[in-house]
Amino acid sequence: MAGALCVVAFLPRGSVGAQQSTTGTNQSTQSNQSATPVNPPVVSTELQTPTVTVTKRKLDRYKGHVLAFNLAALIVQSDTDPRFIWSFAYSLELRAKVIELLNTGGYRYGDHIQVYCRPGTTIAVKFKGKPSGSRSS
Repeated sequence: MAGALCVVAFLPRGSVGAQQSTTGTNQSTQSNQSATPVNPPVVSTELQTPTVTVTKRKLDRYKGHVLAFNLAALIVQSDTDPRFIWSFAYSLELRAKVIELLNTGGYRYGDHIQVYCRPGTTIAVKFKGKPSGSRSS
């Protein structure tokens, strides 16, 4: 074979095989491009604890006199308007105090009382007032 035939194909940039010629010799196209190192993004491995500030909500207060007081509920009539009557269940913390009060006599009809509960609920958290004392039989 006296003369060898060399075929070179020109492919568009980015297509498959654009890096090599058909003769098998590698022609690098990276010589024209500047080699800039790629820096990975900086990621902090420190855990940040979120700071949560809890504001103490003010309790709703109901003032009135007792209509009924038992282990299930406390029913109070308003001092300012006798048409307002509220019924309260007890919180778990208050239930133990209610049992002690019932054993010593508890609140009776007409006793003045202030009932505190969380806003938007009718579950009594605490109450203030002077109970009548023990019932004489």
